[in-house]
Amino acid sequence: MCRMNLKSNQRGFVLIEFAIALPLLILLLYTLGSVNLKIWDIAKKQVADYVLETEAQEIIDRITTDARAAYSVEVEKASSLGDFETVNFVCHTNSVGKNDSGFYDTFSQRIYTVDNADGKNFHVYFKRNTGDAHNNPLTGDNSYGDTVVRQLTFSKPAEKVLHVTIKLESLVTGQSVKFSTAVFMPACKEFKI
Repeated sequence: MCRMNLKSNQRGFVLIEFAIALPLLILLLYTLGSVNLKIWDIAKKQVADYVLETEAQEIIDRITTDARAAYSVEVEKASSLGDFETVNFVCHTNSVGKNDSGFYDTFSQRIYTVDNADGKNFHVYFKRNTGDAHNNPLTGDNSYGDTVVRQLTFSKPAEKVLHVTIKLESLVTGQSVKFSTAVFMPACKEFKI
């Protein structure tokens, strides 16, 4: 067993060291906490901008995929509060049915609309039938970066061509992104705009 014998002049030295080191430790911990909060804030803003671009690209991809398969397209004004339109695609599905008279194609609706069903912000909603409620937004309501729709418009620049424009804004960073594309619809028989 090792035994330390402290001389009478060394007994209070630990307390003095602690009294000098304590403010330095507090300053160090405060600085580390501040740096961590700053890193968290920067990361949150970067993720919010990523979510903004990803949601806009996802909406454009889904609409163009459904437009390519659409048998008929109907565009109508969605809201009087903004630059929004609803598009209703009646699409061929991959399943083909058979009845007594032979084979037939089945059709399904795909409706993209903008609404503020949450009562606060406008989001893009997808539903399969005209009677369905708006309960699942495709944009916004994301814990990493909430987005709102500022514009969703459709136009017909040529026969069987649908031009789509969407503009989203991040509520976290205030940044906005605008995507536009034109899609050729080879199966489209009816186009109401």
